[in-house]
Amino acid sequence: MERAIGLVETISIAAGIEAADAMVKIAQVRLFLARSICPGKFIVLVGGDVEAVKSSLNVGREIADHYLADSLLISHVHVDVFSAIEAAVVIDDIGALRALGVIETFSVASCILAADAAVKAGGVKLVEIRPAMGLGGKSYVTMLGDVSTVEAAVEAGRQKAEPEGMLVKSVVIPSISKDVLKALL
Repeated sequence: MERAIGLVETISIAAGIEAADAMVKIAQVRLFLARSICPGKFIVLVGGDVEAVKSSLNVGREIADHYLADSLLISHVHVDVFSAIEAAVVIDDIGALRALGVIETFSVASCILAADAAVKAGGVKLVEIRPAMGLGGKSYVTMLGDVSTVEAAVEAGRQKAEPEGMLVKSVVIPSISKDVLKALL
């Protein structure tokens, strides 16, 4: 089964809630997020089979109508992206994963695209995708690995976000402090 993520962003809270309800009723999708993300905006994030997500997105766009700010379908999503969205990542051996990479973007969609590209570059463990809540509409993804793989993964993620003007900043911290890492996890 192919895995996909669908995103609908509205400029109305009421329209977003209405779209979320219709999206989960029309197709067998998993609802990851349905909430306001910054003043006056609402995001709906669903995942599942590509065709189910497409059906869900079509209904969400239709319901949102002229309140639709953005929508996105990402197919062939790496499985680790789903765990990172839920912040349900289990890291067994933190000692081996000492470098931390962070990619910060202006939108949820660009962050998910960057995270997917980063993990597909290989060798990193996504820690979390933080989607815009309490961040003024921005999002970020964190990842762990050895220095060279984190550098390559962050670069792959940057290449997804930068051309669209959605990259805020990215960093690679070669030997992250255990205290800082503990606070992030």
